[in-house]
Amino acid sequence: MSRQTSTPKSGNGRCSLPQVLLLLLCAISVPGCATPEREQIRLEAYSWWTQASEQEAFASVLDIYNKAHQASKAVNEVTRDSNAVEVRALLTARLLAGAPPSTFQANAGADLLRWTAMDTTNSVLETASRISPLGDLFRRTQLDDVLPTDLYRALQAGPQRLPYAVPLNIHRLNLIYYNTAALSAYRDAHAGRTFLDLAVLCPENVAVLLKDPQQHLPLRIAVGLKDGFTLTLFTLENLLPAIAGAKPYDDVTRATLYDQLFLGKLEESKWHEPLLRALQCMQYLSRSFIRESELSWAEALTEVAQGRADFSVMGDWANGELEQALLDGTVDAEPFPGSAETFVFTSDTFPLPARAPYEQESEDLLETLASVNAQLAFSREKGSIPARSDIGVDDIEKTLGPRAARTRRAFDSPNIHKSIATSGLFPPYYPDLSGRLAAMTAVDATEANVEEMVAFIRNTLPLLDRWQGRISEGQRPQ
Repeated sequence: MSRQTSTPKSGNGRCSLPQVLLLLLCAISVPGCATPEREQIRLEAYSWWTQASEQEAFASVLDIYNKAHQASKAVNEVTRDSNAVEVRALLTARLLAGAPPSTFQANAGADLLRWTAMDTTNSVLETASRISPLGDLFRRTQLDDVLPTDLYRALQAGPQRLPYAVPLNIHRLNLIYYNTAALSAYRDAHAGRTFLDLAVLCPENVAVLLKDPQQHLPLRIAVGLKDGFTLTLFTLENLLPAIAGAKPYDDVTRATLYDQLFLGKLEESKWHEPLLRALQCMQYLSRSFIRESELSWAEALTEVAQGRADFSVMGDWANGELEQALLDGTVDAEPFPGSAETFVFTSDTFPLPARAPYEQESEDLLETLASVNAQLAFSREKGSIPARSDIGVDDIEKTLGPRAARTRRAFDSPNIHKSIATSGLFPPYYPDLSGRLAAMTAVDATEANVEEMVAFIRNTLPLLDRWQGRISEGQRPQ
């Protein structure tokens, strides 16, 4: 791998006589003669994080790098006022144009690996990989020895299965965050039953209940409908694993129905009924959504903390937003009812773009992200756990607290199946899913909208299967 140095070269490397005299004068400290300071290198690091807890988490990592590297400075190009959608669009344009930043955020799996498998019929745009493999860096940082298998697999592409990004953490997505007072009140009002029961959230007769528009749960559910990903997370990454269960559908890979479905490798006779039921339950629960105003995912969590909502469903990045409420017991969290045996995960990863400016310094930044100190600092603010498995449970409990320690034990448990999030499975050309789920959960939605969603999944299975082939094939470096 070629490395771009930061020291400019001039001429043929020889000094003229006047230049030699000037250097001699400087060497004996003639007053007024000083070596000009080299301008500090600026490394651009792109993310889509705009919440305070997310920004602080990333800043803590960049600070570690900046304190150890005086000649360069890593800068987060995104602020709290940034539009995350626009940031990702700009990043895409820069990568396609061959003018990338030093590194950027991507979810493990498809969101990352799409940059290794560029598909285009436009002869102007190269189809080569936009990110570089990191085998040497992995060896230097021992990442190839200390990453969990399920995570490592989501970083690899091509026939040689090379890793393409440094994972900073691990998040669990299938969690319910609930107001503890609201849970007690519901239990008192319903003879000891709670809404932490899949049979309550998804009744056996849900298909019958949907026929009566007045039928709904006596709950106030906060969902960040302003953000496109929240309905996908609720429906496919929480309800579907809860309903389908962690039973292996593939004897070799031990993949579950969720895994096999989104790899495009499961016949409809096996997935139709569980998926239909998950979609029906989602439509039923949507009748209890708070709709007075459209909320972001963070605002939905605030509604729970302030007692205006009973619960929300979100990944454990919510820990950073709800830190005080979790500490004082106003809010608590646990795996989504029925899904405790499945750990739906993602990881915030950072690749090295092909043609990255200041390649050596960019690699140094990635080495910092791979370090124990950086991974602990990030998760302390973000509410996740480190990607490195050599950071033990005792160290995690001491540094990050008991909640993080429980998450680590769950991820490490051989009795809990690990499934990557849909962002790690869906290809970049997958059609709009959030808009269709929004239609299925709208106030005036009907059973027909559920059937449309089933048909949509059926019709997109060939795309999911094709994507797996593209990742396996890989592409030449740019």
